Amino acid sequence: MMDGDQPIRDGKEVNRFVLLPDAGSAVHPAHRFGDQMIDVQLKPSTSIAFKGSSLVWVSGTWRVLAGSPAGDRPLYQLWDAHVEKADQTEIAKYFR
Repeated sequence: MMDGDQPIRDGKEVNRFVLLPDAGSAVHPAHRFGDQMIDVQLKPSTSIAFKGSSLVWVSGTWRVLAGSPAGDRPLYQLWDAHVEKADQTEIAKYFR
């Protein structure tokens, strides 16, 4: 997850972030294609501690946004969202 266009330090409280399909690195940033990103806006008055390259479960109201699939802005949004950190054991269930 990342904070849109702005770099953000781990541990900073955020109420909005963007989910990306891969984490990238300092040398090779994560790919940013509109149809592969999800803008997550947490419930009002809710925030979480940001942790880059972390796997999370997110639920909320799904919205489709206008834009280009090849653009650098998310085409999808989860609004009024709830976020939970994924447990290490869950990672093995879904990713190999």
